[in-house]
Amino acid sequence: MKKYGLLGRKLLHSLSPEIHRELGNNRYDLFQLEPNELDAFFEKRDFAGINVTFPYKKDVMKYCDVITESAKKIGSVDTIVVDENGKLIGDNSEYFGFCFMINKCGIDVSGKNVIVFGTGSDSLTVQAVIKDLGAKNIVTVSRQEIEESEDFYNHDEVDIIINTTANGMYPNNGMKFIELDRFPRLCGVMELIYNPRRTRLICDAEDRDIPNSDGLSMLVAQAYQTEIKFGRIEPDDELIRTTYKTMSDRRKNIILVGLPGCGKTTIAKVIAAKLGRPCIDVERLISMKAGVPLSTVYLAYGERYYRELETETLKKITRNGGQVIACESGAILSKENQYYIRQNGYVVWLTRELSGLKFDGVPLIRNFEALKRLDDERTPIYKFLADIQVEVTDNVEKTVSEIISIMNIKPTESIL
Repeated sequence: MKKYGLLGRKLLHSLSPEIHRELGNNRYDLFQLEPNELDAFFEKRDFAGINVTFPYKKDVMKYCDVITESAKKIGSVDTIVVDENGKLIGDNSEYFGFCFMINKCGIDVSGKNVIVFGTGSDSLTVQAVIKDLGAKNIVTVSRQEIEESEDFYNHDEVDIIINTTANGMYPNNGMKFIELDRFPRLCGVMELIYNPRRTRLICDAEDRDIPNSDGLSMLVAQAYQTEIKFGRIEPDDELIRTTYKTMSDRRKNIILVGLPGCGKTTIAKVIAAKLGRPCIDVERLISMKAGVPLSTVYLAYGERYYRELETETLKKITRNGGQVIACESGAILSKENQYYIRQNGYVVWLTRELSGLKFDGVPLIRNFEALKRLDDERTPIYKFLADIQVEVTDNVEKTVSEIISIMNIKPTESIL
């Protein structure tokens, strides 16, 4: 039985097989090939249909018997279907995917000045879409230009930024390459990266209340359109919506933050058990790394060393998704930690009456007044980071049910 799949060079972290399974295709594999293997792959034609990703979207055009007009117009092929006569039909599904992404996030490019970072095949598709949607002016900037020059800042009348490069993509999480404040008219930021869900660029846009979108919706919509071209599904708006939500939920880390003693670890364990996810206790990892109890780390080595371990731990664990993480209460203090929490996180702020908190053994809290000062200091940060706020009671099951209900999230397989 012939298979479907994704053709590319480095596919280790691809979500495509997972998305296509959600769309009902269990025969979707990864074809990870070197350039010198392409001739044999296409000569054999042992597939019913494939998607094509970097760096082969232009290279595969020579193997196609027919190329659709839309693919010719864009200048790249990302979908190949074998027709009833055995001919290879080269097409483009990313166009539909990016249109879906723009519509979903509500960013209007009509009459706008747009700067597109990246000049590869993805950039060609993006340019074709925004041109058709009436963008006023389109400027492209190559990765080399980003690294060697800041001339792109001279375009200070830019309204919308679209990043099609891999800058900030896993494993280079946290990379910053654009200063958004240098574009005073900016009213929209989009990028094609979906891992992590929030790059530094997306976080910077959120901090400035600029409408934005990561690339997951485009990836899901492209897969949906491909399955239609494969002849496996019929158009179904509900299917694309539910598939996107499933993939989005599956990628999220549920991160619990709050004051010491509010119940983060206990609640995290119950949520993890109900949803079938790994449970990560940041305080426990810090203690294990230091080789001594948590209070000893703080008192014996000082706060600076403790915070360094904290940042190192968060940086490592939050790169993955699909976990439930009980965060150390002070982890939210540093800007760097805030990014790590946000990059794949859905942040749940647990609150409780101060009189109900258990803070015995917490180095920074010697009395109730110290606790109150801590609350005054950290509340604005918790509020900034939180996706939701939940009041904790002694009924753990009730608290957990409330969190799961608000998130409208279902048990799912781990993606670690």
